[in-house]
Amino acid sequence: MKHRIGAQTIVWGENIKSNMDHILISLTEQGYTGVETGMRHFNPDEKSRYLELYEKYGITPLGIHSGGTFWDPQQAKEEMKKIGNTIGFASAIGFRYLVISGNPEESVSSMKESAKTYAEIGKRCRDAGVQMAYHNHNWELKNDGAIIDVLMNETSEEEVSWVLDTAWASIAGMDLVQVFSRYGKRIAYLHIKDAKGETFCELGTGDLNVPEVLRIADDNQIEWIVVEQDYTSLSPEESMRVNMQYLREKGGLGV
Repeated sequence: MKHRIGAQTIVWGENIKSNMDHILISLTEQGYTGVETGMRHFNPDEKSRYLELYEKYGITPLGIHSGGTFWDPQQAKEEMKKIGNTIGFASAIGFRYLVISGNPEESVSSMKESAKTYAEIGKRCRDAGVQMAYHNHNWELKNDGAIIDVLMNETSEEEVSWVLDTAWASIAGMDLVQVFSRYGKRIAYLHIKDAKGETFCELGTGDLNVPEVLRIADDNQIEWIVVEQDYTSLSPEESMRVNMQYLREKGGLGV
């Protein structure tokens, strides 16, 4: 299977909002066909502008990333209002997924409560024609994935899917074959990135067996693979070019 390759724009740091045109041009020229971006990098009142940009450059608005202290009862009402606004924006632009990162202090017991909030967010997303997808770091996958197990078991496939971050899974010591055997149907798409130890680096320069990741993605019919380069010693444009070139060489590129 040839995968569609998207890009997380995080590598452009705090310059995304003012640099959106340039970023989309650069990604299009390099062959990326989808994009994921944090909500804080958009002007919510400029929906028509973003619709025009994605159409102009032929980029699929795949994921809009958000966070929040949803697990904090004292902030829950305000947080849910904010996430409601994000869901509305995502729906208006045509994003397929609302991608949410969790709490680094999460435990197995606290996730049982957090999962209720994620299920509610997932329901709101579904009503708006968007799918919620949880984005993991390493803490959810430690201890044989004990925390992510709770989230998956306490929510339904219709409510909560999963953007599986391959580098964080590797850092946590999780085997991807095992992950897919448990929750393959819940995985919406992959974040693919490499790391030396716990330091992120361009694809093919770290410890991750990227060809094996692509094979597993192929076996499980994963359509979208999204390059997420959290930081780089290169320019953002060069970093994303290097990553795309590596994927081309390894046969992970779709049409």
